[in-house]
Amino acid sequence: MRIPIEYGRRVLELSLPRSRLRGIVQPREVEPVADVNAAVERALARPVGAPPLREVLAGARRALLLTVNHTRPSPRALLAPILRECGRQDVTPTICIAGGRHRRMTATELRRHLGADIVRNCRVVQHDPFDRAAHRRLGRTTRGTDILVNRIVFEHDRVIGTGIIEPSYLAGWSGGRKLLMPGVAFHTAIDDNHFLLTAPGTRIGRLRGNPLSEDAEEFARACPFHFICYALSGPNDEVAGVVAGDPYAAHEAACRRSAPIYRVRAKSAPIVIASAGGHPYDRDLVQGKKAVIPALELVERNGVIILLAACPEGLGAEQTFIEWLRTKTPAEVVRDVRRRDLFSLGAHGANILARPIVEKNATVILVTAPKVAAALRGSYIRAVTRLEDAVELASRLCGRHAPVLVLRKARRLIVEPKGALP
Repeated sequence: MRIPIEYGRRVLELSLPRSRLRGIVQPREVEPVADVNAAVERALARPVGAPPLREVLAGARRALLLTVNHTRPSPRALLAPILRECGRQDVTPTICIAGGRHRRMTATELRRHLGADIVRNCRVVQHDPFDRAAHRRLGRTTRGTDILVNRIVFEHDRVIGTGIIEPSYLAGWSGGRKLLMPGVAFHTAIDDNHFLLTAPGTRIGRLRGNPLSEDAEEFARACPFHFICYALSGPNDEVAGVVAGDPYAAHEAACRRSAPIYRVRAKSAPIVIASAGGHPYDRDLVQGKKAVIPALELVERNGVIILLAACPEGLGAEQTFIEWLRTKTPAEVVRDVRRRDLFSLGAHGANILARPIVEKNATVILVTAPKVAAALRGSYIRAVTRLEDAVELASRLCGRHAPVLVLRKARRLIVEPKGALP
């Protein structure tokens, strides 16, 4: 058999005897929205839990449009109708790229992401999570996260969020409150919130009972946040629906509608091959590593996870990430990441890759770019540059006839226990 698997801007072919294939797990196909613009206009006019956008904007002079960066699909189809309504009501819009701790986008990336017309005709700013003077402190959440948020949200009469709804391995689901935390939060506050990934209940596809998600919502509710418009993302980034309205009620409604696309059930296997879904979801290892989450749940003990991540932009993480990978054992990483005084996003990344080794005694093999493979030399991750080499190594470790499970677009998969789905 020849099985296509997304890798960067290419599609690799896995050649495998049919007898070895345990299965191919991927999100369900959806019928894309035929007219996205019309769907957005309908959602803005008939929102969930809020007045129509025209009423929300009534009497405002300035509106802040928070949106996603280039690690997510372009939001311009959502932004354009909102900008038109701003124009009709003589509201001056500002677009803010709520990128959390991600790097700033280049001018070329901004034009490609938002569209040249929007960049030319609208003020566009990018959040800087390291500029303390640009942030205002509003207190602390009940879980101890400093509510340090970019002052720009207080400088506008209305704050409106746009982006996509997809599963998030940290906050349960993307969107809504995530535009405030981590989107426009100070870096130390982001670390405070993300430390909660070590707490029980933090799980992909879960909003309620997820401490990280609930902490982000408490952070967001302390800030001005008036309206959202979100696209439900299909498996190929197509728009599967549009939901607008109250930042919390509409967000939960969108998550409920999205869940059937990504909930899957599968038998475990000794060898699990997982791809994040290609570009832009494996542009660096920070993004690409997310495919490990469902793979960890489905790999058998003493098995192998093969992670495909092209990583043309390298590791994409702070120095702690590579330092922990090189200088600590997986057990030390999993132990130390639970110490608040040692926690950082780099430590978190190292922990994600260490967990399969500690919890399943699994081997993690990364198929990636040569420069990333070289950077990982001496770490607890085995990095190679060819899928064939990874499969050969996995077959030597698990046996020449060991079954293989393939996870495509794995970063969004919500793996349910057997019997959990009808």
